[in-house]
Amino acid sequence: MSRSVDRELVIQLLQDESLSFREIARRAKCSDWSVRSIASEFDGDRSSDDATSDPSSPLGCAIVAGIALLIVSGLCFASWRMPPRDGGGMK
Repeated sequence: MSRSVDRELVIQLLQDESLSFREIARRAKCSDWSVRSIASEFDGDRSSDDATSDPSSPLGCAIVAGIALLIVSGLCFASWRMPPRDGGGMK
């Protein structure tokens, strides 16, 4: 017979980093396996929230645009400095 685990209590206890999984399990009256499972889900939720909630910053976009502009400018400069293909000279 299994009883449900108070997930909110476990998550609240997980916030206290001084507690071990075994101590959290004892306080929540569940197995330490349940605590580990909830902790892994909780960590996964936090990391996915961090990744999706912060889009690219304007500074990051400006840096990428600046690097692209430097590359294009360098290629244009190099092509203007190259001699003509036909051997170029005036007769």
